[in-house]
Amino acid sequence: MEYHAFHDWLTTPGFLHAGATIGADLALVSMLFVALLFTFGVIMAIKQHYEIHRWTQTTGVIFSTVIAGWLMARGFAEEVIKEGPKPGGEVFYVLLASHGVVGIIAVLLGVFIALRANGLVPKRLQFNNYKLVMRCSYGLYMLAVVLGVWVYVVMPDRVAAA
Repeated sequence: MEYHAFHDWLTTPGFLHAGATIGADLALVSMLFVALLFTFGVIMAIKQHYEIHRWTQTTGVIFSTVIAGWLMARGFAEEVIKEGPKPGGEVFYVLLASHGVVGIIAVLLGVFIALRANGLVPKRLQFNNYKLVMRCSYGLYMLAVVLGVWVYVVMPDRVAAA
């Protein structure tokens, strides 16, 4: 499928029938799945199943990085960076920008932790306090998901009003 045809397909009405696009619906469902995956990984760590935890979290990080880069980055660049707030859409702009910034930090921290957990970072960049760093990462991911759901809920009304 050609890039423009694919982009056009992502902007067609979504499958959740909430007034959003297919791209927004895919992003929402995917990130809710990742949130469940991360939560399962946390439960595995609590139960001291560290190998399952590591593989679960690594899979979640890879999946969320692909989804964020594939479905979300372009929209964020167009809506927040390029266009800026539209008249009457300042609250939505702040919400979208907050979701994007928190999401970027969460993904970058998650990628770093996954690389560290799999022994792929230099010794000088390694850390020992896994619990603190992973709890911060999990909290940021969950905040990004909550903000993303809020963006999704508010966005169809904003699009319909435009």
